[in-house]
Amino acid sequence: ALPLVRLASGHQPPVPAAALESMPEDNFPERPDNHFQRVVGTVVHLALEELSLNDTLPDDPGEAERERWRCALRSEGLVGETLEEAMELVLESVQRTLGEDEGRWVLSCRHPGARSEWALSLADAQGRQRDIVIDRTFVDGATGVRWVVDYKTSHPAPDEDMAAFTAREEEHYRGQLECYRDALREVGSEPLRCALFFTALGKLHHMPDLDCPAREA
Repeated sequence: ALPLVRLASGHQPPVPAAALESMPEDNFPERPDNHFQRVVGTVVHLALEELSLNDTLPDDPGEAERERWRCALRSEGLVGETLEEAMELVLESVQRTLGEDEGRWVLSCRHPGARSEWALSLADAQGRQRDIVIDRTFVDGATGVRWVVDYKTSHPAPDEDMAAFTAREEEHYRGQLECYRDALREVGSEPLRCALFFTALGKLHHMPDLDCPAREA
């Protein structure tokens, strides 16, 4: 397999907030049906990446952080009540993550080899290139195991219990996590452990059937 390389992060300049706020909502071009959910997910990822860089995690995000995330939502075309609804969902995910021990453990900058939003390029057996972004990965200093964590902002459906919800999410994202795991096997030799992290619940969901032992040198 070809070696993995770090991709340069692209940057899109934000739309000025004043310009967005002065436009009626019906002046925006039609969006895909899932645009709102995708924007919320993108900004939650941004928020958790920022927090993971802190030497000490806050108990609650400050005003400066909130304003950055609000600007990020506006730059994606959200205004008015839609903007406020999205901001509430972003804060729900951030506050639940910060309020749970598992969430704070995942975000801690004290883990060896910790990275957030790690962009990699890899090639398959046919030489086709695929670009991936791993939400969060780190080595547990106590065990030497590298965790591969994929953030999800989803909730259980009404009247859906946690077992059914996690089974559904596992089925949907198993291939994605397998790809991330296999990519990291090319980077290091540590044993690997895969998990989904449900940001709005503050819960880490380990998927043990995806675990891999240490790779032989």
